[in-house]
Amino acid sequence: MHEPIVTKRKLTPDLARGFMLLFIALAHANQFINLEGREITIIDQLTVFLRQMFIDGRAFPLFAILFGYGLHQVLKGQEGRGNSWKDTKKIFRRRGGWMLLIGFFHATLFFADIIGVYGIIALIFASFFLRLSNRKMMIIAAVFLIFVGVFAPAMPRGFDALNMQITTSATIKDPIEASITRMFEWMFYTPVMSYQVIPGVLIGILVARFRIIDNPKKHKRALFTVAVLGLLISTAGGIPMALMSSLLWTSYNDVWETTAKSLHTITGYAGGVGWTALFGLAVTRLEEKRGMFSNAIAALGQRSLSFYLFQSILFVILLAPYAGGLGGQISQLEGDLIGVLVWVLSVTLANYMHCRSIRGPFETFLREKSAISYTFWGK
Repeated sequence: MHEPIVTKRKLTPDLARGFMLLFIALAHANQFINLEGREITIIDQLTVFLRQMFIDGRAFPLFAILFGYGLHQVLKGQEGRGNSWKDTKKIFRRRGGWMLLIGFFHATLFFADIIGVYGIIALIFASFFLRLSNRKMMIIAAVFLIFVGVFAPAMPRGFDALNMQITTSATIKDPIEASITRMFEWMFYTPVMSYQVIPGVLIGILVARFRIIDNPKKHKRALFTVAVLGLLISTAGGIPMALMSSLLWTSYNDVWETTAKSLHTITGYAGGVGWTALFGLAVTRLEEKRGMFSNAIAALGQRSLSFYLFQSILFVILLAPYAGGLGGQISQLEGDLIGVLVWVLSVTLANYMHCRSIRGPFETFLREKSAISYTFWGK
């Protein structure tokens, strides 16, 4: 008879990671949807509009915040063990290198890899960021947010309009050609996109330093204010781009488009902060009365890297033109429904693994390769 894994983990980050994978699933599944040559319906338009407001560009800042939080947890864990700063830096570099390798192979399967981006952060920047004062960290985060606003229109995330001809590797029918194409895309995309996650990573380190989500009951009023303001700003900032992408607004000019892309990306960070605060508030109700559903989602959060990869595999099997091929047949709404179903399956499997003390295979792999007991992807 197996006993569930017993840990002293905080609920908020695990719960946030578990729900985060729902956002990731919704943001990723639709990238295989190809409506070219088919009628665009009002349901397609409304689906894209809502996704743009609440999901696209709002999931990855939350991802970045949780990653930064995890970096700080690694540091504190190593200090608690009496390990030197020199050894801790080696841990970050080893972890970053292995994440880059995982991200590269993931990219051969799915073009929207983010693992490699965080690998670069861990490999190159983590040891620098974690030694900064709070003031310097806030200044650097603000500077990089300005960079994001300036350069986001040149490298948009999820901004393709419904009537645009899709030319990404998701539409290539030969799996070898698609993989090779994605390899070259990844080698350019990964280092260039790293600057966009830096503000979120720095915010996450600050959140960990102030122990805001470690002790949410002590910060209920602040969490409520941040959750409301963050999600309102994020939603409002996503409306212009959502209208454009969904073709509900087609009479805009280049200036409006550039402005909307910048606004959409910058306010996505407000959404990431708002979602983090909202999960902290939820934990104040759930921590003492944890039910089966919250435990299952937390179990998924503990294995977020493994199931991030698992979701990509399922999307390829179901939607890619060289596999299930559903991406060229289903609607935007049906694509989102598949995303939800994949997430539900992930929750179910993660809970099964938790009840049988089965850890996430990729979390275990990174832990062993880094020779530490804490993981900043899964801790």
